[in-house]
Amino acid sequence: MPSDRALRLLVADDDPLQLRAAARLLKSLGHSGALANHGQMALELLERQPFDVVLLDLRMPVLDGLETLGRLRQRHARLPVVLVSGDDLGVDWDFYRRSGADAYLTKPLEHAALDQVLRRWR
Repeated sequence: MPSDRALRLLVADDDPLQLRAAARLLKSLGHSGALANHGQMALELLERQPFDVVLLDLRMPVLDGLETLGRLRQRHARLPVVLVSGDDLGVDWDFYRRSGADAYLTKPLEHAALDQVLRRWR
């Protein structure tokens, strides 16, 4: 059974409102993290500090979520990645899983759904 340890997350999303909402949710769940507004920034943060989980929006400028995921997997093969999208990814989940994602959530992020997904790595 997973422990209740706090996680350090990296959240990458180009929408400032989504980033603020994610930060509030993480805090309410007892977690901390860093925010990136595009995929390249997320990759740079990953090289400078450790994270337990990455929440990665699929549609971002500079590097989209899939390209970021591919590059992330080259250096961080075991780091859990949760894809986040305004679309339901369930239809294409096998494709995203083969691309290296560990889980997915739809926007807007909901407290219970985020908590349930993160319990896998607590």
